[in-house]
Amino acid sequence: MVGLAVWTMAVAWFLRLPCHQMKWSGNIPYQGACYSDLPTLYKSTGMIDGSFPYLSPDALLEYPVLQSLIATLTGVIAWAITPVTSVHVAQSIYFDVNVVTLVAAWVVTVLLLSRLVVAPRYAVVAALAPAVAATGVINWDLWPVLTTVAALLCFRRDRWILGGVFLGLGTALKLWPFLILGALIVLALRRREFGPLFRTALATALTWLAVNVPFMLLDPTQWGYFWSFSSERGAGFSSVYHVWNRVLAPAFGMGELSPHTINLIAYGVFALCCVGVLVIGLLAPKAPTIEQLSLLIVAAFVVTNKVYSPQFVLWLVPLVILARPRIVEFLVWQVIEVFHWFAIFSWLYANGAQTPTLGMWTTVYVGAVLLHVVAVVAICGATVGDILRGRAPRDVAGEAANLSPEQASPGGLDSSAEGVRARNRRQGEVTHG
Repeated sequence: MVGLAVWTMAVAWFLRLPCHQMKWSGNIPYQGACYSDLPTLYKSTGMIDGSFPYLSPDALLEYPVLQSLIATLTGVIAWAITPVTSVHVAQSIYFDVNVVTLVAAWVVTVLLLSRLVVAPRYAVVAALAPAVAATGVINWDLWPVLTTVAALLCFRRDRWILGGVFLGLGTALKLWPFLILGALIVLALRRREFGPLFRTALATALTWLAVNVPFMLLDPTQWGYFWSFSSERGAGFSSVYHVWNRVLAPAFGMGELSPHTINLIAYGVFALCCVGVLVIGLLAPKAPTIEQLSLLIVAAFVVTNKVYSPQFVLWLVPLVILARPRIVEFLVWQVIEVFHWFAIFSWLYANGAQTPTLGMWTTVYVGAVLLHVVAVVAICGATVGDILRGRAPRDVAGEAANLSPEQASPGGLDSSAEGVRARNRRQGEVTHG
């Protein structure tokens, strides 16, 4: 599993070789589909000159605390390696230092995921996910993916406080891991058992505060920059709102959506989706799994949010393989997401360079964004169907392989306390019956 995870991240690094060898600016990152935020931010935030977030008042980074600290720490390491060199070489050194840490993050994520899947083959497929190779080193998104998978493993083993700690760390890296609490809320309401939810939420909140408060007091400008930037920024390149503003609105002679309007639409539609997940979870004949509910909530956020970048697909990779373990479906979705990644950067190049093929790439860009949305919604729709029919992920996996749930993952289907007790009962019936 370690080898497979390293292989995937090695592909991610080699895909950036054109930028690594030539330059990280201009049209090359888009033309070569080798763009990464890491070297770009190293230059634009002043880290390349030794000015680092939380260490220098003029170095502002639009990320939550822990992501900013990772950027700072790796920046200090890159600066220590060679403080005086060309801009391109310095950017490449910073990129390489971060890739080493991201490889470690993905390796640990895959090892944890292998403890959660219904059969080893699903961990193999996740470890080799094409979208991870395409987008894994664009940003630091693999770090919150790691903490979220760690939290899910803790929940599977009824370690609610430790799971909350990991969710708190994940939320300090990127806000979306906080959404996993929504799955616990649905299950708590369904079972009328609020102890696990309370312990997890309290641990999440205290962990987040423990990480954030010191830096909020140390540098309120840097700490608050993430929140102001997030509220004021416009639609991201890969979002449906950007497609509307840049392509569809001009085509139909209609006005663009302002950031305020997009905020209202995004938050409103996401809230409706969350209500829908609650209703589905309460009406299901059997209690859904945390992974199924988490997939629906996070996917709803991905589809409705005003900011969507190609690397956000990383958030969904573990959740899809845990909630809807069908290898063919997973691979089809991955191909669509890789196409989406390539189409975005090809369109950015054609648009920036005003190439004769801009019209064609605009059509491809719109189609790729819409296809990405359709693919995610389709997976969610299939998951909703599973929930309403009372089918757990192990049942889906067993059906896909024409195996019974027990054959799909003998002895390793559910490592939670409830699953262990159920297996013990079955084994007792076999032994004594």
